[in-house]
Amino acid sequence: MKIAVKIGTNAIFNQEKQIIKEDIIDKIAKDTSLLLQQGNEVIIITSGAVGSGKQFIKGEDGLGLKQAQAAVGQPILMSNYAKHFSKYNLYVSQFLLSTADLDNKLNLANIKDTYKHLVGKSIPIINENDTTATEELSFGDNDALSAQLVISLDFDMLIILTELGALIKDCKPLKESNSFDVKYYDSVKISAKGFGGLKSKLDSVKKVVQSRKQCIIAKAGDNLAEILSGKAIATRFI
Repeated sequence: MKIAVKIGTNAIFNQEKQIIKEDIIDKIAKDTSLLLQQGNEVIIITSGAVGSGKQFIKGEDGLGLKQAQAAVGQPILMSNYAKHFSKYNLYVSQFLLSTADLDNKLNLANIKDTYKHLVGKSIPIINENDTTATEELSFGDNDALSAQLVISLDFDMLIILTELGALIKDCKPLKESNSFDVKYYDSVKISAKGFGGLKSKLDSVKKVVQSRKQCIIAKAGDNLAEILSGKAIATRFI
């Protein structure tokens, strides 16, 4: 199976302490190693660059400021991925993309060719190219990018890892759902700390599912194999 794992800002970055949640990255690395041993392909779409740069580039909100923070934070974020994935004998590679790259036939062909040579050798760690693109910084938290990647690269599954995990309806976590309406869920919580929120996630889930791909919203830190098998508490869209 070809699996894309997307992790949002709040799931990977501790806003209060202003530090990367290295335990989450280590868990993803360990689980990825096991999934690869089972014959799967895995790519990681990650947020967290802006948060990682905030302690070095301070100031009020603004797209230009966020771009500068991302420019400083991206190598810090990647060094953490490289450190933890290396514990499991895995190499990582950096992809800085935008949805415009995936819309461009030549750029997409180059991305596919690059990825083809990395399969079985290195795990792509993908983030938006915040220096040239601002869509995900403004609203989305890499949600739109992850959906388009799954479709463009013909992956089978998108796992969206969040701080909150499974969606809630009638005070119970939903194991399955076929609704893309944010008002349907009790767990409506547009975060002021990240750049996304439930609406952007559901918009992306809808695109993925309508393209006949599978999608799950789960909790960061839970075992990826158990999320896939249904043993972990998560919401699978049908």
